[in-house]
Amino acid sequence: MLRICILRMLLYRCMVIMIPTSCLALSTPDLAIASRDIPSIGSLDYRCTETLLSMGIVPSAVIDPDTPYSTLEGAAQAINLGTIIQPNLELLDQVSPELVLTSPEFTYMVPRLSGIAKVKSLAPYSSESGASSWQRMISFTRRVGEAIGSTDLAEDMIKETESHFQSLRSRIAGDHMPALLIVRLMDHKHARVFGSNSLFQGSLEQLGLSNAWQGPESHFGITMVSIDSLVDINARLVILESPYSTNPSREQFAANGMWQHLPIIKRGDVIFLPAAFNHFGALPSALGFAESLVNALAADEVGEQISSSCVANDSLASQQECDDGNEGRLHSAW
Repeated sequence: MLRICILRMLLYRCMVIMIPTSCLALSTPDLAIASRDIPSIGSLDYRCTETLLSMGIVPSAVIDPDTPYSTLEGAAQAINLGTIIQPNLELLDQVSPELVLTSPEFTYMVPRLSGIAKVKSLAPYSSESGASSWQRMISFTRRVGEAIGSTDLAEDMIKETESHFQSLRSRIAGDHMPALLIVRLMDHKHARVFGSNSLFQGSLEQLGLSNAWQGPESHFGITMVSIDSLVDINARLVILESPYSTNPSREQFAANGMWQHLPIIKRGDVIFLPAAFNHFGALPSALGFAESLVNALAADEVGEQISSSCVANDSLASQQECDDGNEGRLHSAW
């Protein structure tokens, strides 16, 4: 009976550390991870959580596990501590992790958290002098690895992510892509624009693409702008869906007459990307954005070729192909 109990305990420990293959954006880690001396972790930061999950580690407890982001699918296996606005610290105390990961934005929690476990505060949006968006995300990944005592897992994740980016870049290599203006619609007159300090800047650089926004931005790489400030920007518009909206941006966009006057829109140069990644995430979200973007660009390129063919060939036999191709282009990001 004692042997059975021990076996059950060992099996449970393996289960809480390993993630199913379907939950990983990167390849599944070796089973040897289960035997590593990795501390039990309480994660109060979604950037830390998605980084751990991509390393093949499921924290004991996390905040906000029920999100639409594919990078956090494995978080459902962890204990739910509630929201970042009001995490359940009493429950965290009961879980009794060996390490708590949080971010500098919640320094006020550190005295309370220190009574529960060792606390490490990490964030990819650091003030490293001269560091690019990509360099900061790489550095953040390494610091997470150091915090859990597994720098090799962090390096493996970085190498595999870089390999994924190389593959994605090869799919659009040789194409003369215009600069991209990345926005999230906030209301019928304003949008949030993502600049050089944002998560997406690093992804664009790795893909060999450029960011059209050259204006001011915050520490997080964003700024709120009115429609008027976008009129003279010559770029392809990339609209990010909001994970919190029940009304898709595509529908809001189509119903708003003001947006339709933008030269970008008149040219039909717009792409919609789904809310499958965190707009303020870490390396896994950067990869998720890149995958969605390249898929949309590739589909859009096919649609343009079909449209060009339709212009050159107006036969009735090809009409259905033209209609099908243009319909596919319309929904290329979905």
